[in-house]
Amino acid sequence: MLGRRSAIVVLLGLACALSACQASPQRDSQGTDVDGHVQQTNRVGTQLPFPNVHPHRWNRANSGTDYEPCTALSGRDLRTLNVDAGSVKDAAGTDGQTLRGCRWTYLGRQQNEKWRVGQFVGNSISLQADKQSKSAEIDIWLPDAVIRGRVVGVHRLRGDHACDTYVQSRAAAVTTLVTYVGPTPPPPSEICDRALAFTRATISKMPL
Repeated sequence: MLGRRSAIVVLLGLACALSACQASPQRDSQGTDVDGHVQQTNRVGTQLPFPNVHPHRWNRANSGTDYEPCTALSGRDLRTLNVDAGSVKDAAGTDGQTLRGCRWTYLGRQQNEKWRVGQFVGNSISLQADKQSKSAEIDIWLPDAVIRGRVVGVHRLRGDHACDTYVQSRAAAVTTLVTYVGPTPPPPSEICDRALAFTRATISKMPL
Protein backbone atom coordinates (compact mmCIF):
# COMPACT_ATOMS: atom_id res chain seq x y z
CA MET A 1 0.00 0.00 0.00
CA LEU A 2 1.28 3.48 -0.80
CA GLY A 3 1.77 5.82 2.10
CA ARG A 4 0.04 9.19 2.18
CA ARG A 5 3.20 10.98 1.04
CA SER A 6 3.68 8.68 -1.96
CA ALA A 7 0.01 8.83 -2.88
CA ILE A 8 0.00 12.62 -3.02
CA VAL A 9 3.21 12.62 -5.07
CA VAL A 10 1.49 10.31 -7.56
CA LEU A 11 -1.46 12.69 -7.73
CA LEU A 12 0.85 15.65 -8.30
CA GLY A 13 2.84 13.76 -10.90
CA LEU A 14 -0.32 12.97 -12.84
CA ALA A 15 -1.84 16.43 -12.44
CA CYS A 16 -2.87 16.56 -16.11
CA ALA A 17 -5.51 13.97 -15.26
CA LEU A 18 -5.46 14.33 -11.48
CA SER A 19 -5.74 10.56 -11.51
CA ALA A 20 -5.92 8.56 -8.31
CA CYS A 21 -3.06 6.70 -6.72
CA GLN A 22 -2.88 2.93 -6.70
CA ALA A 23 -2.80 0.81 -3.58
CA SER A 24 -3.33 -2.73 -2.44
CA PRO A 25 -6.82 -3.34 -1.04
CA GLN A 26 -7.36 -2.99 2.69
CA ARG A 27 -9.74 -5.83 3.44
CA ASP A 28 -12.40 -4.82 5.91
CA SER A 29 -16.17 -4.40 5.88
CA GLN A 30 -16.43 -0.65 6.37
CA GLY A 31 -17.73 0.01 2.87
CA THR A 32 -20.62 -2.45 2.76
CA ASP A 33 -24.05 -2.34 4.37
CA VAL A 34 -25.80 -5.16 6.23
CA ASP A 35 -26.93 -6.67 2.94
CA GLY A 36 -23.43 -6.65 1.49
CA HIS A 37 -24.08 -3.75 -0.89
CA VAL A 38 -21.30 -1.25 -1.53
CA GLN A 39 -21.86 1.80 0.67
CA GLN A 40 -23.20 4.83 -1.20
CA THR A 41 -23.33 7.36 1.66
CA ASN A 42 -20.95 9.02 4.07
CA ARG A 43 -20.90 8.15 7.78
CA VAL A 44 -23.99 10.22 8.57
CA GLY A 45 -26.04 8.97 5.62
CA THR A 46 -25.47 11.74 3.04
CA GLN A 47 -25.45 10.34 -0.48
CA LEU A 48 -22.11 10.36 -2.27
CA PRO A 49 -22.20 12.42 -5.50
CA PHE A 50 -21.10 9.46 -7.64
CA PRO A 51 -21.79 5.70 -7.75
CA ASN A 52 -19.28 4.11 -5.39
CA VAL A 53 -17.94 0.85 -6.81
CA HIS A 54 -15.22 0.30 -4.19
CA PRO A 55 -16.24 -1.72 -1.08
CA HIS A 56 -13.00 -0.72 0.65
CA ARG A 57 -13.05 2.96 -0.19
CA TRP A 58 -13.08 3.45 3.58
CA ASN A 59 -10.16 1.51 5.03
CA ARG A 60 -7.46 1.49 7.71
CA ALA A 61 -5.35 3.99 5.77
CA ASN A 62 -8.00 6.74 5.80
CA SER A 63 -10.13 5.99 8.86
CA GLY A 64 -8.49 8.54 11.16
CA THR A 65 -11.39 10.98 10.65
CA ASP A 66 -15.01 10.66 9.58
CA TYR A 67 -14.71 13.79 7.43
CA GLU A 68 -15.86 13.12 3.87
CA PRO A 69 -14.58 15.61 1.26
CA CYS A 70 -17.10 14.52 -1.35
CA THR A 71 -20.13 15.62 0.66
CA ALA A 72 -18.69 18.58 2.57
CA LEU A 73 -19.97 21.26 0.17
CA SER A 74 -23.29 21.68 -1.59
CA GLY A 75 -23.53 22.41 -5.28
CA ARG A 76 -24.19 26.04 -4.43
CA ASP A 77 -21.12 26.17 -2.19
CA LEU A 78 -18.99 24.76 -4.99
CA ARG A 79 -20.31 27.29 -7.50
CA THR A 80 -19.42 30.07 -5.06
CA LEU A 81 -15.84 28.80 -5.31
CA ASN A 82 -16.17 28.73 -9.13
CA VAL A 83 -16.01 24.93 -9.04
CA ASP A 84 -18.15 22.82 -11.39
CA ALA A 85 -20.23 20.61 -9.09
CA GLY A 86 -21.17 18.35 -12.01
CA SER A 87 -17.52 17.51 -12.69
CA VAL A 88 -17.10 15.58 -9.43
CA LYS A 89 -15.24 12.29 -9.60
CA ASP A 90 -14.20 9.81 -6.97
CA ALA A 91 -10.49 10.08 -6.27
CA ALA A 92 -10.31 6.32 -5.91
CA GLY A 93 -8.89 4.63 -8.97
CA THR A 94 -8.79 1.25 -7.28
CA ASP A 95 -10.35 -0.46 -4.29
CA GLY A 96 -8.71 0.15 -0.92
CA GLN A 97 -6.37 2.97 -1.93
CA THR A 98 -4.73 5.20 0.66
CA LEU A 99 -6.46 8.49 -0.08
CA ARG A 100 -10.23 8.94 0.13
CA GLY A 101 -11.84 11.95 -1.51
CA CYS A 102 -13.04 13.68 -4.64
CA ARG A 103 -11.79 15.87 -7.46
CA TRP A 104 -13.47 18.60 -9.51
CA THR A 105 -12.72 21.04 -12.32
CA TYR A 106 -13.23 24.79 -12.15
CA LEU A 107 -15.81 26.73 -14.15
CA GLY A 108 -14.89 29.38 -16.71
CA ARG A 109 -11.76 27.77 -18.06
CA GLN A 110 -10.04 29.36 -21.04
CA GLN A 111 -9.26 27.28 -24.12
CA ASN A 112 -6.34 24.88 -23.64
CA GLU A 113 -6.16 25.41 -19.89
CA LYS A 114 -7.58 23.45 -16.98
CA TRP A 115 -7.83 24.18 -13.29
CA ARG A 116 -8.61 21.28 -10.97
CA VAL A 117 -9.13 20.86 -7.25
CA GLY A 118 -9.15 17.71 -5.18
CA GLN A 119 -9.60 17.07 -1.49
CA PHE A 120 -8.44 13.85 0.15
CA VAL A 121 -8.25 12.17 3.55
CA GLY A 122 -5.32 9.99 4.56
CA ASN A 123 -4.17 9.00 8.02
CA SER A 124 -1.33 11.15 9.34
CA ILE A 125 0.20 11.84 12.74
CA SER A 126 0.69 15.59 12.43
CA LEU A 127 1.59 18.51 10.19
CA GLN A 128 5.09 18.50 11.65
CA ALA A 129 5.54 14.85 10.69
CA ASP A 130 4.29 15.64 7.19
CA LYS A 131 6.81 18.46 6.87
CA GLN A 132 9.57 16.11 7.90
CA SER A 133 8.51 13.53 5.31
CA LYS A 134 8.29 16.19 2.60
CA SER A 135 11.73 17.68 3.06
CA ALA A 136 13.40 16.96 -0.26
CA GLU A 137 14.92 19.67 -2.43
CA ILE A 138 11.75 19.82 -4.54
CA ASP A 139 9.51 20.48 -1.52
CA ILE A 140 8.64 24.08 -0.71
CA TRP A 141 6.77 24.78 2.54
CA LEU A 142 5.25 28.24 2.65
CA PRO A 143 4.41 29.95 5.96
CA ASP A 144 1.55 28.23 7.77
CA ALA A 145 -1.87 29.85 7.49
CA VAL A 146 -4.37 30.07 10.34
CA ILE A 147 -8.00 29.50 9.41
CA ARG A 148 -10.72 29.51 12.08
CA GLY A 149 -8.03 29.13 14.70
CA ARG A 150 -6.50 26.02 13.06
CA VAL A 151 -3.02 25.76 11.62
CA VAL A 152 -2.95 25.00 7.89
CA GLY A 153 0.22 23.82 6.18
CA VAL A 154 0.81 25.17 2.65
CA HIS A 155 3.07 23.18 0.35
CA ARG A 156 4.09 22.99 -3.28
CA LEU A 157 6.66 21.17 -5.38
CA ARG A 158 9.37 23.11 -7.18
CA GLY A 159 8.66 23.25 -10.90
CA ASP A 160 5.04 22.03 -10.63
CA HIS A 161 1.97 24.18 -11.18
CA ALA A 162 0.22 22.85 -8.08
CA CYS A 163 -0.28 23.71 -4.44
CA ASP A 164 -1.69 21.70 -1.53
CA THR A 165 -2.80 22.44 2.01
CA TYR A 166 -2.75 20.25 5.11
CA VAL A 167 -5.29 20.30 7.95
CA GLN A 168 -5.11 17.86 10.84
CA SER A 169 -8.46 16.20 11.53
CA ARG A 170 -8.19 13.78 14.44
CA ALA A 171 -5.73 11.10 13.30
CA ALA A 172 -5.79 12.06 9.63
CA ALA A 173 -4.76 14.82 7.26
CA VAL A 174 -7.21 16.55 4.97
CA THR A 175 -5.26 17.60 1.89
CA THR A 176 -6.61 20.09 -0.63
CA LEU A 177 -4.73 20.04 -3.94
CA VAL A 178 -5.15 22.58 -6.74
CA THR A 179 -3.43 22.07 -10.10
CA TYR A 180 -3.15 24.14 -13.26
CA VAL A 181 -2.48 22.79 -16.74
CA GLY A 182 -2.14 25.22 -19.61
CA PRO A 183 0.13 27.36 -21.78
CA THR A 184 0.52 30.30 -19.38
CA PRO A 185 1.06 29.17 -15.79
CA PRO A 186 -0.13 31.65 -13.17
CA PRO A 187 2.11 32.66 -10.26
CA PRO A 188 2.31 30.01 -7.52
CA SER A 189 0.52 32.39 -5.14
CA GLU A 190 -2.63 32.27 -7.30
CA ILE A 191 -2.66 28.48 -7.23
CA CYS A 192 -2.14 28.42 -3.46
CA ASP A 193 -4.86 31.04 -2.98
CA ARG A 194 -7.34 28.67 -4.63
CA ALA A 195 -6.25 25.79 -2.40
CA LEU A 196 -6.63 28.01 0.66
CA ALA A 197 -10.07 29.20 -0.47
CA PHE A 198 -11.32 25.62 -0.77
CA THR A 199 -9.76 24.78 2.58
CA ARG A 200 -11.39 27.83 4.17
CA ALA A 201 -14.81 26.76 2.85
CA THR A 202 -14.54 23.26 4.33
CA ILE A 203 -12.39 23.49 7.45
CA SER A 204 -15.29 24.02 9.86
CA LYS A 205 -16.67 20.63 8.80
CA MET A 206 -13.43 18.78 9.65
CA PRO A 207 -13.54 17.24 13.15
CA LEU A 208 -10.84 18.44 15.51
